[in-house]
Amino acid sequence: MNTCTSRMSIVWLSSLCAAAGVAGCASWDPGADWTGGDAPPELVSEALEALMPRNSLPAQALAAGALLEDRPLLDLLRSSALGDPSLADDLASPQLNANARSLLKYVVSCALDPGRRVSAWEGELGLCGAASPHGDWFERPPSAACQEVVSACVLARTNALGRKVRLSTRSDEDSALFPLLPVVPVETEYRDAGDPPIKSLNAPCAAGAAAGDPARDCGWAGRHVGTCTPKARVVLKPGGPASASTPYFMVRVCNGIHGCDHRTMAPRPWYSGLVAEGVLSVDGRSGTTREVSFTCPEPGVPGPSSFAVMVASPHPAEAPPATADVIAAGAAAIYPAPENKVFTFREGAFYGNLFGAANPGPPGEMLSNGQHACYSNVWSRPMAHFTDRLCAGRDAGCFGNPPGACLSSPAAPPRPDLARVCKGERNGSYYGCAAASGRTPWNHVITVFLNHPCDLAGDLIRCQDAFAQLSPPGP
Repeated sequence: MNTCTSRMSIVWLSSLCAAAGVAGCASWDPGADWTGGDAPPELVSEALEALMPRNSLPAQALAAGALLEDRPLLDLLRSSALGDPSLADDLASPQLNANARSLLKYVVSCALDPGRRVSAWEGELGLCGAASPHGDWFERPPSAACQEVVSACVLARTNALGRKVRLSTRSDEDSALFPLLPVVPVETEYRDAGDPPIKSLNAPCAAGAAAGDPARDCGWAGRHVGTCTPKARVVLKPGGPASASTPYFMVRVCNGIHGCDHRTMAPRPWYSGLVAEGVLSVDGRSGTTREVSFTCPEPGVPGPSSFAVMVASPHPAEAPPATADVIAAGAAAIYPAPENKVFTFREGAFYGNLFGAANPGPPGEMLSNGQHACYSNVWSRPMAHFTDRLCAGRDAGCFGNPPGACLSSPAAPPRPDLARVCKGERNGSYYGCAAASGRTPWNHVITVFLNHPCDLAGDLIRCQDAFAQLSPPGP
């Protein structure tokens, strides 16, 4: 289904949809209850899905050798409107290599609004969309600011393993382009191509499936993510419009932000799994319960835990009730939880310009020329994390521009002039960040927050070594 939002304008879904001619959209106020008037939860989740980017650009597309090979393409993009019909012909060329196609996908995704297409690629975040203060790249060549913010977005969405990892991206300079969202939709697929599918969220029920069985692995829908205090008892009850129009429904609670199956074949991802399930009702009718309770899982790191809520109709042939959802009773949990409560681990920041002049480096070099990153203070071994994220575990020599400390860090270099690369932070976002070896700051910086510090790790043990269990105070 097409969504009709950009990060600039989630408040005005109805007016944007009307302008875009997209049917089926409804108005929704992020400050109001998540159901948003007559907007069903599925619509809200799909709209939000497009506003929270995944990190899944293969790192080889940004390696120095690939960028050198793709320099004519980058020069063409820098001098062209993405909506120019002649550009679409060039981008449809079968001569484009796989790395160029991957890079184009993410450039267009970051730059343009949903519903706008360039050849085979579709807009998503609208950072240089119709309402962007940096100009509309669809209509005219990109401004310097547009090039920077799109470059930062592409860098932030890169990892060496090509995983699909949900990120929370924030910016001090471009805060209007990165609003914090009031709810987080449940992830409907696991990260790696080899992971088992979440059948419950992606398969209808076959004939003969048992009615009223919360253990069935078909016909479910994701709702939203909540947070809870580890080891605390959490109680969920029917909530929202369910009490009036949906007298009973099935609910399943999963660990983390991903949905889950009752029966998951090995190897089950470490970051997901069944926590609780049952059949909820507002009246305690036979075969149901008025609440589902569970012990809040321990995430293995400081801070709150996340849990994902799924719902289903007791009748296998019926779609999940559009009005069915839960509320959390008591202070142990927040449901649904806002983006800044679900994504609490500040990884670092990304900035630079992919479209500027390039000098060739070693073919496999990452963060070459105008690409930069810095790490936050949550890491005790920050370079271990960044080489895992961008270099598939190779040593720090893989970087042309090695990441520096954004601000104070237990692993900051001893030289005072290299101790920090950003001017400061506001509302959690770094700003005024420069190259680790330079002093001229970039004007458009994207700060990345993760749900769990090991979300982007290739090796869980390596990640646990890199993450500071007791992070020091300060920025």
